[in-house]
This record gives sequence, C-alpha cells and structure tokens, in this order.
Amino acid sequence: MDIAYKLFLTLHFIALAGLLGGLLAQIPNKPKKLQPFVLHSAWLILIVGIAMVGLNQGMHANDATVEVLDHVKIAIKSTVVAVILVLGYLNVKKAVLSTKIWGVMTVLAVTNIVIAVFI
Repeated sequence: MDIAYKLFLTLHFIALAGLLGGLLAQIPNKPKKLQPFVLHSAWLILIVGIAMVGLNQGMHANDATVEVLDHVKIAIKSTVVAVILVLGYLNVKKAVLSTKIWGVMTVLAVTNIVIAVFI
C-alpha cells in the first residue's frame, strides 16, 4: 500500500501544479480567462486526496507505526478546494475572469499548499 500511496501523492502534486500553474499563467493576460484544465486539476486534487486518506487509514490499520492524518487539516484543505471549484464553475463560461476572482482562487491554492506544509 505504501507504493500506491506514493503514486497517489505524486498524482496529487501533479494536479496541484496544474491548478496553480494554470492560474499563475494568467498573470500577464489581459483579460484573464479561466482554463478548463484548472478545474480538472482541482477535481483531481480532491479525488486523489480522498483516496490518499483512505489508503492512510488502511495502512494505519495494518501498521500502528503509520501516522494517522489530521482530519481537521484534511477537512480544511478539502473545503478550500471546494471553494476553488465553486468559484471556477461560476466563472468558467465567462469570457473574462475578473482579477478579484482570479486573485482569490490563486490565494486559496497557495493557502492549501501552506496548510499542507506548515500545519
């Protein structure tokens, strides 16, 4: 299960790169446009994150030395990704993505990274 967990973690990082990279790529663009792959990346982050929690629980059940994830942290991170998805779906069909919405989505993506690393 450890190999599966590490594969999912790698996929999680790739999805995070897609989300943040897709948002940061819009910095020089006037007007900004939300690319659909940003939303696909957010979905992938959420789905793979849920799978990783399940794998962690299974690994902990088989080996008590495996540290259980902090479920409050997981809930906060999942909520942040859900907010990114809601903002994204509300604006994906629009011809122009407002700078405020783009900024909020970018700050939320970075916040999710900070929560993962420091908390």
